[in-house]
Amino acid sequence: MPLQHGAPGVPAVLILLCVLGFGTLLVGCAPENRGDSNASDSTRVQATRSITAGSAEEASNAKPPEVAEAAAAGIDESSIHTHLSHLTGASPASLKGGAVTIAERGSVEGRRAAAEYMEESFEKMGIPARIVEFHWANVSGFNVEATLKGNGGDKHLWVTAHLDSVGVPGANDDASGLVNILLTARALKQLHPEHTVHFVAYDLEEVGLIGSSRYVESVVGAIREREGERAIIGDLHSDMIGYEPDVFDAVLGTCGQAGPIDDALHRASKEIGSPIYLSDICLGRSDHQRFWEAGLPAAVLVEGVGYDGYPWYHQPGDTTDKLNISYLRSMIQLNAATTALLVAPENGS
Repeated sequence: MPLQHGAPGVPAVLILLCVLGFGTLLVGCAPENRGDSNASDSTRVQATRSITAGSAEEASNAKPPEVAEAAAAGIDESSIHTHLSHLTGASPASLKGGAVTIAERGSVEGRRAAAEYMEESFEKMGIPARIVEFHWANVSGFNVEATLKGNGGDKHLWVTAHLDSVGVPGANDDASGLVNILLTARALKQLHPEHTVHFVAYDLEEVGLIGSSRYVESVVGAIREREGERAIIGDLHSDMIGYEPDVFDAVLGTCGQAGPIDDALHRASKEIGSPIYLSDICLGRSDHQRFWEAGLPAAVLVEGVGYDGYPWYHQPGDTTDKLNISYLRSMIQLNAATTALLVAPENGS
């Protein structure tokens, strides 16, 4: 996620010149206050309930509230490790054009390779995907969209993260979010959702939310114009969800503009017995803002320490060994369960 800019109580413009691998400038400002929480560790940590994975057939026939548990059960640590390794250069990624090491996602080459990895990963799941290339200030951007069509429903939900990093491995910022949308997509495919889900990796987030701006204006705008505003459920975004030094808590940024997503997140947490303690605050600074600016619902899920509390924020040390995989799995389970409640059959979303 980018450094903060334009937030209330912060000087309007603070430009940090950070030359990325593709030669552009990073714009941002001072840290944002993530809010106060006086809850003790004992009250912030909920009991974890064991979730037993069922077969694909069981998942596809699940009915509420079991649909949330079925989605959560499809999230495994092995797949998290594999995708993180490929997206951060810890191991080569096998692409159609050959093996590629994605050591960073700031240069054009690194971001293009990451986009190809995301597209091919979705396609292997049987979910149609595409790379939507765009240009900004003579720089190429690569949004990736995978669309899981609903079985007759007339609404659309977006589940998103950002593709790029600041020229570093970016394990937490935001490969953690990329893994989230990949595994949520895999889990949701088994549930045969009633409504359509768009899984999107936005590029050029770090230089000003450029990819999401282009995407919301073109793709989301076209759906809104064609099908009406009621067809849009909103955007469930994740940005930095893998670091947890002590207790399993998370920040949910809604600013009162999350629509049904806020309720679904809290309902999902209860139904799967999530160990994640959620704190609702007003938090921007990532791609979900573009939905808000368009007057559409959105929410962002962020780890409990907040963006700036991550010790390796925008640093070369943002590598996979810094993440708590058990915590990341719980965050992805919450995301998948929430998505299921919003779009799965007979949930009335």
